[in-house]
Amino acid sequence: MDHIPTTPARALAQSPTSARWHPRVDLAGAWLSLACAAHCIALPLLLAFVPAAMMALRSFQHPGHGAMTLLLVMSRWEWLFALLASSLALASTTAGLHRHGHWRSLQLACAGAILLLSASLYLPLKESLLWHGVATASGGVLLACAHIGNRRALHQHR
Repeated sequence: MDHIPTTPARALAQSPTSARWHPRVDLAGAWLSLACAAHCIALPLLLAFVPAAMMALRSFQHPGHGAMTLLLVMSRWEWLFALLASSLALASTTAGLHRHGHWRSLQLACAGAILLLSASLYLPLKESLLWHGVATASGGVLLACAHIGNRRALHQHR
C-alpha cells in the first residue's frame, strides 16, 4: 500500500495568516479609538485654559507653545482622523462578521462611525463645543467597544 502523507496535527491547529493579523488590527483600532475619545474629552477641558493657551501660541519661548500648536493643527484635520478611524472599524468588523457571524460589533461600529463623522462634518454640531465633544467622545468609545467586541468574538470563534 502506498504511503499517504498526512498533515501534522499542529499544522492544522494554526490559523491562516489573515486570521492572525486581524486581532492585531482590532487591538490597534481599539487603542486609537480610545485615544481619540480621550482627546475629545480633554480638548474642552483644555479650553478652560484659553488665556494661557493663547499666550502659549503667541510666545515662542513659552514651554507649551509646541503642544498648543499641535492641538490647533490636529483640530483642522479632525475630519480626516474620523474618516480613517471609522473606515478601519467598519472594515475590521465587517471582515470579522464573515468569520464569526456576530452582528453586535458591526452595529457598534456603525453607530460610532455615524456619531464620529457627524461630529466632525455636520457644521451645527461642530460649532457647539459641548455637543461636539459629547458626540465625538461617544463615537470614539463606541468604535473602541466595536473593536474589542470583534476581537473577543474572533477569539471565541477559534
